[in-house]
Amino acid sequence: MDQNTIEIVVLAFIAGFVLFRLYATLGRRTGAERPVDPRPQVAQGAFGRGFGSPAAQLPQAFAGNPASEGVLAIVRADPSFDIAHFMSGAKGAYEIIVNAFAKGDREALRNLLTPRVFDAYVAAIAARETKGEAGPEFVRLKSADLAAAELAGDTARVTVKFESELAEGAHGVRDAHERWTFERAVRSADPNWRLARVAAA
Repeated sequence: MDQNTIEIVVLAFIAGFVLFRLYATLGRRTGAERPVDPRPQVAQGAFGRGFGSPAAQLPQAFAGNPASEGVLAIVRADPSFDIAHFMSGAKGAYEIIVNAFAKGDREALRNLLTPRVFDAYVAAIAARETKGEAGPEFVRLKSADLAAAELAGDTARVTVKFESELAEGAHGVRDAHERWTFERAVRSADPNWRLARVAAA
């Protein structure tokens, strides 16, 4: 038996021993394993399929909101939609958009606004820059409330009423009351919502 053959036999023996030990360790049932449950588990408070009645899909904080029917329509079209998570994201988006508009940061705004709103914001920034004026700066968000929700075809729209404080240079701090409508195509692979409309509240 030559040297190469001996090495092959030794390596084969070692491999066989290692595989045996892996099987002995991983393949043995100890009785402590969790039983297999074929039923999907829905976490308490989750917002999606798996609840008996549609009303149970809404977090308690939004159950009596007039927009609840619209929210449920969106959930039926997109079971991953979570209104509580959306509201948290909308608050962050409000601050980011206000600050980006104040700074004239067009690139930051591009993916946060629908094309129509983006064009309007860019025009407003350009007009302001021509006059040498500064935009309103975000001071603090006082409140954000769900105002409306609807599913129009494949487009989900959610309106949030914001109350905030904005600083306008020499004019000082003023209260802003606005309704922002965000929209998203529910069948789109893009999970991001975009600002589609701003109106006084």
